[in-house]
Amino acid sequence: MRKFLFLLFVISGCSPEAEKNASMDQNWDTYLGDPGRSHFSPLSEITRENAAQLELAWSYDSGEPREGSSTMYTSPLVVNGVLYGLSPKLIAFALDAATGEELWRSNYVGPGAAQRGLMWWEDGEERRVIYPAGSELIALNADTGEPIRSFGVNGRINLKPEDKEVPFFTSVPGVVFEDKLILGFSTAESANSQAGMIRAFDARSGAEVWRFNSLPREGGLGSDTWEEGSLEDSGGANNWTGMALDEQRGMLFVPTGSATPDFYGASRTGDNLFANSLIALDARTGDYRWHYQTVRHDLWDRDLPSPPTLVQLERDGALIDAVALTTKSGHLFLFNRDTGESLYEIYEEEGLTSSLPGEVVSPTQPVSSVAFTRQEFELTTRNQESIDYVSELIEPLDQRPWAPPTTAGVLFYPAYDGGAEWGGSAYLPSDHKLILNAQEIGGILRVYERPPGFATGLYSENCGACHGADRTGTDRGPSLLDIAARISTSQINSIVREGRGNMPGFANLEGYERGAIVGYLRNPDMVDLQDPTQEVDYAFAGYLRVRDQDGLPGNTPPWGTLNSIDLASGEIDWQINFGNYPSHPDLNWGAESYGGPVVTESGLIFIAATPDKMFRVYDVKDGSILWEYELSAAGFATPAMYSVDGKQYVVIAAGGGRMGPPSGSEYFAFSLPKLN
Repeated sequence: MRKFLFLLFVISGCSPEAEKNASMDQNWDTYLGDPGRSHFSPLSEITRENAAQLELAWSYDSGEPREGSSTMYTSPLVVNGVLYGLSPKLIAFALDAATGEELWRSNYVGPGAAQRGLMWWEDGEERRVIYPAGSELIALNADTGEPIRSFGVNGRINLKPEDKEVPFFTSVPGVVFEDKLILGFSTAESANSQAGMIRAFDARSGAEVWRFNSLPREGGLGSDTWEEGSLEDSGGANNWTGMALDEQRGMLFVPTGSATPDFYGASRTGDNLFANSLIALDARTGDYRWHYQTVRHDLWDRDLPSPPTLVQLERDGALIDAVALTTKSGHLFLFNRDTGESLYEIYEEEGLTSSLPGEVVSPTQPVSSVAFTRQEFELTTRNQESIDYVSELIEPLDQRPWAPPTTAGVLFYPAYDGGAEWGGSAYLPSDHKLILNAQEIGGILRVYERPPGFATGLYSENCGACHGADRTGTDRGPSLLDIAARISTSQINSIVREGRGNMPGFANLEGYERGAIVGYLRNPDMVDLQDPTQEVDYAFAGYLRVRDQDGLPGNTPPWGTLNSIDLASGEIDWQINFGNYPSHPDLNWGAESYGGPVVTESGLIFIAATPDKMFRVYDVKDGSILWEYELSAAGFATPAMYSVDGKQYVVIAAGGGRMGPPSGSEYFAFSLPKLN
């Protein structure tokens, strides 16, 4: 019935009754709730008194997962009772948000990839759903799912800059401001990466409106922090995780990633602005306002992992508009939105000298006085076998804070994924609290001298970070040791070109380059035909965590936490262990988490994010758990909160695909039972 009413609305406009019901709807029409990325909902039907009564309202299977370890990170949008989401293969769809009934499904066929959300733009009766898909930006008619033919070429624009043929994709929705779509992008961690830039596109035509080079051009703003001549061969300093917008001020707050190559910076001596920075820009023009760099000359992949959150705090009786920034190192930075002045004390920690040739480490690093994780690795005490196993593993590692990468290896903590991750933080305005999930696991950072061969060099550059220097796999990619016995040469070539599961494709490589990688994977002892480079270079040995013999973190718990922070003081109000690993479901010591929380006016926190497949509700007062539900796959996404005809719903995408749980493609929506 609601599908018929939706079609009638499209054809004839709203009836008086439909207009009355629509006025009762609370939309979730912006990624993470609003342009300030607050993850906040004013809805209050669900309370701490009745949250235990939540039940499944509907579920929707969005389609087949991608081949391999598929993920689905999407936080859907809900506008006037219609939910807009993406499948694991990035097929857009619209549902009746009250029933889950499908209203339309697009015919878009693309590469499929991890994508965290969509954008909504409207002008009068014109309504568009817009989302990035790989290197493209797609615009669809929100009422029909048909492409907007006047946008780019038949509803698509190619986002890939023309100046470099390197890995490029976009995994997060941009900012919608007036008639502009403002986006960053993701790229490789190696030297073979795109130079960072923030670009605004016209929401009607797709034409580029302005550009800010977050990786400076020679002679441009920030270029004096780079060794002369190094910018041409560098990349990164890109915004891969999303931005926040202050609509009233017309100010954009942009966090950036590290400069590349990530772990060996001899080719990019200097502080390397605007890498690892929060940049404030004029959203209308892209003009620079202020910045703060959280890591100078990053050698640890300490890029800023989540969108900033626009918040307020009270000091000396005055309300201050601020922007909160969380980091992988487990620190919280807080800045005045207008001036960039830090609202927490920042101290300088002395750097250490590198043993690698040509590497010049920054003399000091800025560290916020507010931390939400421990800052030192503490050896596990789970059992003697774990103690012995981990002790042997970390014994040869340099365990000093801020130790630069070495060929022997460095123990650093928290590891590559934080601390904070891309899920972001929620802000409760009534109490000026910041709610965030974090993880605490140690990492092993090791580099090795790049082999002299052509094929081995290509493998190191493009594959080694995820699959390991010796092809044995890491936390981000499986072992490739027996790949020739498992799949054919043509299948390997197709995966390298198009990607699979979490892995992006390398269509930027020439055919002979992909062929060299495939040949190396099938026969690592092959003799290179091309002349090797004579330059000494170092490659990253892969994303390795410190785990014990059972695959559990090698440090003492908690391994994952949910936190409430008082913004005025920076003090942690409460911290609880968050989530479990499926292999050890009864430990309750926390786990890694991907995806963020949503907080409501009624004082509830809704969050999935953990590998145990649970979706939970917590009390914002003390972190006590009020309700939980086991999903079909882990909900590595941020929920969306909305109401239809006055009834409150929360929906989560259950895509799984990380850390062992199954991949999935279902959306689950929950509400309170109907009154008799």
